[in-house]
Amino acid sequence: MKAEQKSLLQSWRDELRVLFQAHYARSIAIRRLNYLLGVPVILIAMLVASYIFFTINHNPDFWVKMIAGMLLLLCAILASLQTFLKYSEQAENHRNAGTRYQSLHHSIDQLMVFSPDNETELSAWCDKLRERWDELNLEVPNVNKNEGNPPEASEQLTNTQYAE
Repeated sequence: MKAEQKSLLQSWRDELRVLFQAHYARSIAIRRLNYLLGVPVILIAMLVASYIFFTINHNPDFWVKMIAGMLLLLCAILASLQTFLKYSEQAENHRNAGTRYQSLHHSIDQLMVFSPDNETELSAWCDKLRERWDELNLEVPNVNKNEGNPPEASEQLTNTQYAE
């Protein structure tokens, strides 16, 4: 494998690493947002249901009823947002995208270890990889490439993983 071919594959590998890390990071961030909306819904609903159960035979003060009503309204708003924003679905889409980019990344790793015997095979393999990558770019959600690991961690991963 020529130096410029190896350089091209290395640059593709680096870009794919950034993409799969960014998608995984985005998946984690979205999953956290889902919990940020979901957990309060559960806690508020449990709190108000407990309140109603224990005060069913009593006539509570007006302000207590008002607080319970406001909490139920907040619960409904948070549950509606969680359903509308589809955070769990978005997180899963980004996780799947990260996995697919990582698969392409591993393909390059494998090619760099078991390189083809001639230029024609290498060219055909690169064409196939580029086609798979182009198709994947059309299918996956957009992501900010800066969402991956901080530069220090990324550089350490690259430098320690594949020393030549």
